[in-house]
Amino acid sequence: MGATRILIVDDHPLFREALKQAIAGGVANATIAQAGSLESARAELDRHDNTDLVLLDLRMPGVQGLSGLIFLRAQYPNVPVVIVTASEDHGLVQKALNLGASGYIPKSSSTRRMCRRSCRSSTSRAAPRR
Repeated sequence: MGATRILIVDDHPLFREALKQAIAGGVANATIAQAGSLESARAELDRHDNTDLVLLDLRMPGVQGLSGLIFLRAQYPNVPVVIVTASEDHGLVQKALNLGASGYIPKSSSTRRMCRRSCRSSTSRAAPRR
């Protein structure tokens, strides 16, 4: 099996880097890319159609509500998207899952838990690649 390719999309560089380090410590052969905006994520996904998982923050400049998730699910339906955000609102969680999110990880989770849930999502990819 080849390297697992994960894209972290969050407008906070410190959080992206911390999550990258946590995942790198828990996923062998991981290739981890970062994007600070939805537009950068789109460009990254267009360049690398072998992305196994997107970890998406919901609250970023230029993104309102679940619009980032809706966009990614429409444009890249074969790439699982896990929401990683500060909100723990159960209604928002359910709505995100109903719109196609593969999972939902609160930023209040420990790095170990985030990594475990991210790793599980990246290895249990249901849809075939494009």
